[in-house]
Amino acid sequence: MSRSDLPTGTVTFLFTDLEGSTRLLKHLGAAYAGVLGRHHELVRDVVDRHGGHEVDTQGEAFFVAFPRAKDAVTAAIELQGAHATESWADGVEVRVRIGIHTAEPELAQTGYVGMGLHRAARLCSLGHGGQVLLSRSTAGLVDEDETPDVVLRDLGEHLLKNLDRPERVYQVVAAGLDEHFPPLMSITELARKAEAAELPTGTVTFLVTDVADYSQTVQSLGVQRVGPWLDCYDMVLTAVVEKHRGKIFELVGDSAVAVFARPGDAVAAGVRLAPALAAEQWPAHPPVLQIGIHTGEAERWESVGRSGYVGAAILRAVALSSAGEPGQVVVSPATEALLDAPAIPEIRLQSIGEHELRQFERPVQLYEAVAETTLAS
Repeated sequence: MSRSDLPTGTVTFLFTDLEGSTRLLKHLGAAYAGVLGRHHELVRDVVDRHGGHEVDTQGEAFFVAFPRAKDAVTAAIELQGAHATESWADGVEVRVRIGIHTAEPELAQTGYVGMGLHRAARLCSLGHGGQVLLSRSTAGLVDEDETPDVVLRDLGEHLLKNLDRPERVYQVVAAGLDEHFPPLMSITELARKAEAAELPTGTVTFLVTDVADYSQTVQSLGVQRVGPWLDCYDMVLTAVVEKHRGKIFELVGDSAVAVFARPGDAVAAGVRLAPALAAEQWPAHPPVLQIGIHTGEAERWESVGRSGYVGAAILRAVALSSAGEPGQVVVSPATEALLDAPAIPEIRLQSIGEHELRQFERPVQLYEAVAETTLAS
């Protein structure tokens, strides 16, 4: 194709790549050439029927330009369907990952020039075989066009290799496409995995928070102010927990679960949360927390894209968070017994009597952690 045939102005780039091409080559040997040839035929047939322009081909990878985002997405869906229904040699699966990005590139003598190409290529490399990923710019155009029978699933913002600006990534969900994939292979996901790997194991202390009267607070704020209110709450909560060497591994709405290697750090964080929240500017009253803290043995679990804990210890911490009054930091006897008093000299524990709680086999003596003096946040 000559340079003059390529679309100009606002252009949608589609990049494809075969998942596990090296593995396929080793498995198929000489038969791989036939598989690769058929892959090329399927791609070119779909691209031609939807007005795409093949810019470059390297091995199993294609770089295609479309004048319209809608046509690129439709072609991607059909391309995935064609590969899924094809009878491949030796019964192998040939799975294609596809990334689509819309930009305004320059068209030089050598072809397209601009960061849009790199963004589209990086987007393709994030995905998995059978997956179609869109950038924010393409997703906006497809949504505006109200493409029938296509749903866009927001996968969040991700840093792309060698690109400064993160990209909000969307997955195309449509009839005939797989819906469930592992986490994207982005720098952001690698950082999340590394962070998860730092969660303590063995005997740990859990801190669980709930906002008292949360439903009433949401109603009083109204739709426009709920988001900023929660963002401020999350920011303060995270800062206090991390300052005391803890990690938040679950944060949903007003509820959070943090884990600490040392019980004294958990108690100090719990007591310091109230003054830290009070020091912020709020569109309504600051959150008043109910906090439960419990120490016990916990088992780590890992699943696709997530990690956390299982066991009675975390369930008991959740029960403790609802045991006290708004503003109280409730501490279990297991945590109290482990505390080294000199380590938290400005905090004392006072008994609040025995309570019968779910997840505990018998009535338990509970304690409230309070500040001896006004504590700095």
